[in-house]
Amino acid sequence: MLGSLFRKLLTMSFEFSPIDHVWVLLCAGLVFLMQAGFLCLETGVTRTKNSINVAVKNISDFGVSVFVFWMLGFGLMFGPTLGGGIGGSLFFPDFTQSDPWLGTFFIFQATFCGTAVTIVSGAVAERMRFSVYLWLTLFVALVIYPMFGHWAWGGALVGEPGWLAKLGFIDFAGSTVVHSVGGWVALVAIAMIGPRQGRFLEDGKPRAIHGQNLPLAILGSLLLCFGWIGFNGGSALEMNGSVPHILANTFLGGITGLLSMMFVGWKWDGYTNPTYPMNGLIAGLVSITASCHMIASWQAVVIGGVAGLIAFALEKALLRVKFDDVVGAFPVHAGAGVWGTLAVGFFGDLSLVENANTRLEQIGIQGLGVVVCFLVVVIPTFLFLKFLSLWGGLRVDFKSEHDGLNVSEHNATTEYLDLLRDMEEQATSSDLNKRVRVEPFTEVGQIASKYNEVLQSLQVTIARDEMIVRDTRDAIVSCREDGRILSVNPGAEMMFELTEAELLRRNVLEFLECPSQSELLKRLAMDSGITLSAHLVSHRKNRLYVEIEGSTRLVSHHVVITLHIRNVTETLNYRKELTAAKEKAEAARDELQLKVNEVEAFNKIAVDRELRMIELKKKINQLCAELGREPPYLNGQHGEVAKQGSEK
Repeated sequence: MLGSLFRKLLTMSFEFSPIDHVWVLLCAGLVFLMQAGFLCLETGVTRTKNSINVAVKNISDFGVSVFVFWMLGFGLMFGPTLGGGIGGSLFFPDFTQSDPWLGTFFIFQATFCGTAVTIVSGAVAERMRFSVYLWLTLFVALVIYPMFGHWAWGGALVGEPGWLAKLGFIDFAGSTVVHSVGGWVALVAIAMIGPRQGRFLEDGKPRAIHGQNLPLAILGSLLLCFGWIGFNGGSALEMNGSVPHILANTFLGGITGLLSMMFVGWKWDGYTNPTYPMNGLIAGLVSITASCHMIASWQAVVIGGVAGLIAFALEKALLRVKFDDVVGAFPVHAGAGVWGTLAVGFFGDLSLVENANTRLEQIGIQGLGVVVCFLVVVIPTFLFLKFLSLWGGLRVDFKSEHDGLNVSEHNATTEYLDLLRDMEEQATSSDLNKRVRVEPFTEVGQIASKYNEVLQSLQVTIARDEMIVRDTRDAIVSCREDGRILSVNPGAEMMFELTEAELLRRNVLEFLECPSQSELLKRLAMDSGITLSAHLVSHRKNRLYVEIEGSTRLVSHHVVITLHIRNVTETLNYRKELTAAKEKAEAARDELQLKVNEVEAFNKIAVDRELRMIELKKKINQLCAELGREPPYLNGQHGEVAKQGSEK
């Protein structure tokens, strides 16, 4: 905070015009609005079960940070320097008894302190204990932020500048003082508390944990961009002609950061991740914050664009080392903040700085400031968190994290969480008779009602299937690929002549006899459409002939084969009896046919004889007629002699 924009403060002149007061106070309000932006962003990218905890942290850290900043932090940061190392007065300031500018300046700087602290909240979301977070907030606001802030910005209100400022270190609105400080604290915290449950798979690959409301998170990033008007514009500490230039560069840096991270992420992943434009916008704004007062517009474009690429690369790097930064606080704030601070040396118009260094010297001084910030933040934060870990750990226990910090930390719940807990309780008890609670006239209530309807249908279906499985005489056996029995139905107990408990200790192949027995299960698993025959030898050595069908499914990454075994022994016996009866019937039919043929042959002979007799009688009658005698046989009455002839 050096140069012509701060000459009034460096000369301890408190003669600011009313418009300057109005402008700085208005900007302080805009910076305070960034607190709401962080709340929306962090709440949107976390899960519903932790949303209340995130919101409570955002409002609580602001209260804690501003309070301790008023007590001691403000004096340590902006009080008259003690050898360039720390401020020595202005503790517990009474603004009613001082120049109005002191109150204006305090309000503006207090919002900066709140911003630096709340950066950590999103990084450690969903697993850090609330009490630990408050202690960390107090430590950052009371020790780390004021100490490094004095080195870089000390003397901006009264007295001599801090030692870094004397060297010529430039950080206009806090790329390092605010954002890198918060980003480095976040990195140490996430390294020490570890990732969320389920964030990384067993092979180390990251698993996406989707937030509850990404549109809300994107709204939060836009609120941050809006608040940045006050962040950078207010850092001029007066309304003058440089403010439009500062704000224009601020927007250019943010927009190019948005575009660069969005498009490189699109190219890398093959799709547009909603978090990339959001984080790219913030990274660009962070990077431009250190130099927006002393660069050209095209340089703002370059700085913001590079910041988006750096944030993207660091985000991927964190995943490789299994660091779980929920909102990307370290890549966006520390990574882009370091780049933005160094960019002052690369691009800044050093003619605007009194007693300017050469460009190479300025780059070295900016680099020194970055390294000093890293050391003064990382080492004390690590030691402080190590000390807090001795008091019961930094993160909540497994169950609390699973249930969500809303309940475990604040005893607060939501309709969605109540529904999930009812469903989880039902899943644990496996009692389908239970129903989830229905909250009337709400969307969650409608979901619960439909869920209960699905349960009812499922219960009916399962009951019907259980009746089929229970009452069937066929054996239904589930087993592993090696044949180890996992479950059986009552039909299997009867067929194998063993109880369920006894069967669960056996291998199904022990009971089956067939060619290629070792390939039986493999064939059934490969082709569920085939039926194989085998002999089943029960526990009592009863030998049954069975037919087997199989189906395969994957259960918890294990292959399970379900065998449907039908006892076809009686069927085969019936078939044999039917075959024997059929053979007997066919033999009787053949014998009967033979008798019929004999009768038919006899009848044929009899008919032939009858015809010959009739013909003979006709000839006798004809001969008698020729001899003048009366025919002995009457016409139509063969075998009868005329009465007259018989009487004679």
